Amino acid sequence: MCDKEFKELVKIAVEKLKDESVLKLLQADASYQKDSKDEGYAEDAFNQLDLTEEQREVCQRLIDCREKQDFEYGTHAYIAGLMDAFHIMAVLFPEKWDTERIMKALSCKSR
Repeated sequence: MCDKEFKELVKIAVEKLKDESVLKLLQADASYQKDSKDEGYAEDAFNQLDLTEEQREVCQRLIDCREKQDFEYGTHAYIAGLMDAFHIMAVLFPEKWDTERIMKALSCKSR
């Protein structure tokens, strides 16, 4: 399996795990829930604006780009967190964790 295929498999697995574990944390976070409601109010206000079709398309394109970028950032931040956790475990239990191999696999550096 090439590095690119492996990286994509890791991203798919991480996205599934992240969705489940992060969702639980966000559901219990009152601040996030408030921010989520505020976003809903802002979206309602945006939808009520009297924009031309071109203006609405430009705004929607901006929103779509930011959402995609935020999603990718979240996935990479989750992977970075895993890498940090492996590094911590290697420091605490050096005889059981091969940090170099794990880091190489997760970052898909050429072998």
